[in-house]
Amino acid sequence: MTHKKLTKEQVAVVEYMESPENTGILLVSAVAGSGKSYLSRVVVDTLKPRSALYTAFNKAIVEEGIDRFEGTEVECKTLHALAYRYVQPKAGIEALAYTCITEDLTYPQKASIIEGIDKFFVSASTDMAEFFNTIFEEDLADIAESYVQKMIDEKIKPSFGFLLKYFHLMLVEDNSICEYDLVILDEINDTTAVALEIFKSIKAPKKLGLGEPTQAIYQFLNLVDGFSALKGAKVLPLSKSFRCSKRIAERVEEFVHTYVDTDFKFTGSSTPIRNGKTAYITLTNAYVIQALSDRLRLGKGFTLLRKASEIFAYPLALVSAASGKEVYQKQYKFLNNEFDNYQRSSKKGTFYNYLTEVVQDKQMESAISLLGSLRMAKINIFDLYAKVKKAKKDPNFTVATVYTSKGLEYETVQIAEDLNASVQNIINSGDRDEEDLTIMKCYYVACSRCSVNLHNGIHLKE
Repeated sequence: MTHKKLTKEQVAVVEYMESPENTGILLVSAVAGSGKSYLSRVVVDTLKPRSALYTAFNKAIVEEGIDRFEGTEVECKTLHALAYRYVQPKAGIEALAYTCITEDLTYPQKASIIEGIDKFFVSASTDMAEFFNTIFEEDLADIAESYVQKMIDEKIKPSFGFLLKYFHLMLVEDNSICEYDLVILDEINDTTAVALEIFKSIKAPKKLGLGEPTQAIYQFLNLVDGFSALKGAKVLPLSKSFRCSKRIAERVEEFVHTYVDTDFKFTGSSTPIRNGKTAYITLTNAYVIQALSDRLRLGKGFTLLRKASEIFAYPLALVSAASGKEVYQKQYKFLNNEFDNYQRSSKKGTFYNYLTEVVQDKQMESAISLLGSLRMAKINIFDLYAKVKKAKKDPNFTVATVYTSKGLEYETVQIAEDLNASVQNIINSGDRDEEDLTIMKCYYVACSRCSVNLHNGIHLKE
């Protein structure tokens, strides 16, 4: 079959998938804006599968697939939705929170149990007892195992993580329960180990993994890079961006060469995307909130990619706890206990100083810093939250973190100072770990959202 309007790299992918001899997993390493979504539709139109699954960790990506694959036999579902179909839990879904654990334990112990259970759910492990015994002392391992068993026995509501792990174990027992002609896993660079096991275990002669290692930025969510995990799979590249101008692509390529991957190739377009949209991209929610305050002061509108309640959750919870009031955000109820501990302690200083010492959390530190800035500007966080919820919408101006803007494209991008400062700190330090590498990847992701006008991208050479 001839394939018009495709690059040579795209043709190579389609022809590989088209060949009857090529079965199993093909990974496509696609740079930002290289048309992998369009390519996935071409693959489907070429293969004409009688049944196919398009899935991803991110719900928004899967929802975009519904329109893309309209008129085909492709079923677009998140892996959680697919797992729900096969597990069929009788009770509703609910996250396992600090308040769910009834044993007389300290907050750090309860937090570690929840973290350990979540790690098991997203892992490739099929042996719960062995997994918990490697990360906990015996007593905590038994407690962790008991809460998973309660989900199995439907004595407590299962979490979304439980659904995936249970579905994984079902497939290990019998992969024929779930069969397709073609399975496509998008954003395979940011997925979970259990999702990769499900991807491998679903019965299908042809599987396509789409993504790019350089855009793997969600390690803090216990996500993994499928390109590293599936080292034996065939990998084909897509190195041309149809989004970015040639000049921006050159600058981005040099940055990635310097700080992330010396083999990285990224070429731009002479006709970059021009959609009239602008994005202000930050590293943290705290800087999103600061930007929203500035927009409101100027009487300008904006678009958010997450609910305001989610963006404001941490600083609102901090202020409530510091005032001795009940924290309503379930994931932050531990702050009430920490406030009680603070009042009983002999430590001097404010509650926020106390938290910074006993709770090692960068998100919390940025939220505390934000509250200090707003206090100096005489801005009440609750008043600001109320104004943001009522603010006028501007569909052409988005304020978002790099994590929520990933996958989107804008004619103009402004890089926030928190992202620039984080990169500068890493450059100054010299020594770099995995967390530092992820920040550099975040910078690539943020800058490559832009097609024409990049502002404050100070770490890209002119």
